[in-house]
Amino acid sequence: MTAQIVTSGPGDTTTIGGVIARFEHSYYVRRSAEVALTMVGPEAGLAHDSLAAAITALPVGTTHCVGITAVAENIAEVHLAELRPDGRRFDYLQLINVGPGASGLVITNIQKRGS
Repeated sequence: MTAQIVTSGPGDTTTIGGVIARFEHSYYVRRSAEVALTMVGPEAGLAHDSLAAAITALPVGTTHCVGITAVAENIAEVHLAELRPDGRRFDYLQLINVGPGASGLVITNIQKRGS
């Protein structure tokens, strides 16, 4: 995976890469829809119940790595790699927009890219 930032760390809310990393860390490591949703603005359209169900359905022990490349001040191309405990790997390509939120940057849109 090549990108400006490659991480599975906790991120932050001060940079485009940081807020994306923080969202993914909340999803895969903390396994918390509540925490993940603090990284997302209402315009993104993510609902607590569907996000919580997706996290619950994810096998315990699943790991992730995210590659983030900023393509504009508020847009990043994202390559998310998910590795399940049984060895299966899933890759997701996304275009993610961020914007200002109440306490730092938040994700405002997640768009699937590629097939």
